[in-house]
Amino acid sequence: MTTKTILVTGAAGNVAGRVVRTLTERGLPVRAMVRASEKVAFPSTVEVAKADFEDAASLAAALHGVGAAYLLSSGPQLTAYEQRFIDEAKRAGVAHVVKHSVQGAEYEASIIPRWHRASEKHLEASGLAWTVLRPASFASNALGWAGSVKASGVVYGALGDAALPVIDPDDIATVAALVLSAPAAHAGKAYTLTGPVALTTAQQVGQLGEALTRGLAYVNVPDEAARDAMRSSGMDAAWVDAMVDLIKTLRGLGTVAPTDTFSSLTGKAPRAFAEWARLNVASFR
Repeated sequence: MTTKTILVTGAAGNVAGRVVRTLTERGLPVRAMVRASEKVAFPSTVEVAKADFEDAASLAAALHGVGAAYLLSSGPQLTAYEQRFIDEAKRAGVAHVVKHSVQGAEYEASIIPRWHRASEKHLEASGLAWTVLRPASFASNALGWAGSVKASGVVYGALGDAALPVIDPDDIATVAALVLSAPAAHAGKAYTLTGPVALTTAQQVGQLGEALTRGLAYVNVPDEAARDAMRSSGMDAAWVDAMVDLIKTLRGLGTVAPTDTFSSLTGKAPRAFAEWARLNVASFR
């Protein structure tokens, strides 16, 4: 088991925050990397590093004395950010980097997977020990429906009949902590992490309605309507283009099959979306 400090990037976010918590529960030394503008409460045993992917000097400081790192970023600058981080990690003498990627990155079938795969390739060529986690779409993405569910009982989306094996972020954090606790056992491996079954958006909405004990409706919208909604939310234009490209790719795939990787690694079944919905009903009321 590792005893040196583990750095977790993006620690203010949905998944990485859970990674920090899970590692802390295991009694491991954790340093949480957040931007200067982010105010996040962590357990008292967690060291906080204020750093930015755009600032190599701040990354170098955050990486000082680190044995292993969990690398998670997002957006159009993802590849540049992560390549800079990987280079600084090598200079700092970090032994192992666990890269948070995306399911299907190895196929480079759309913009976002290509961003991640470019980062994966840079890590693989860096000389650092590495592990790649490729999680499916998050069950928690459904939280974006909360406003319309409360207002009208309707969920809008553009995925049509595409079925995805969505995964609970807690399950991603469980695997991340397992790998970071004993990284040498997972060096050079890429793990595709999914929930137990592929579901369409309409099926997810139906299961959420069952958890809420009320009827909900799913309305599929054209890509341009989805694009307009993302733009109006303030998303960067390049990020919007990448998301629409991903939506089109997923629709073309139809059903994305689940894997048994989570169970193989942990000995447990991944949490089903219906259970995630039951645990999160308060967010939709």
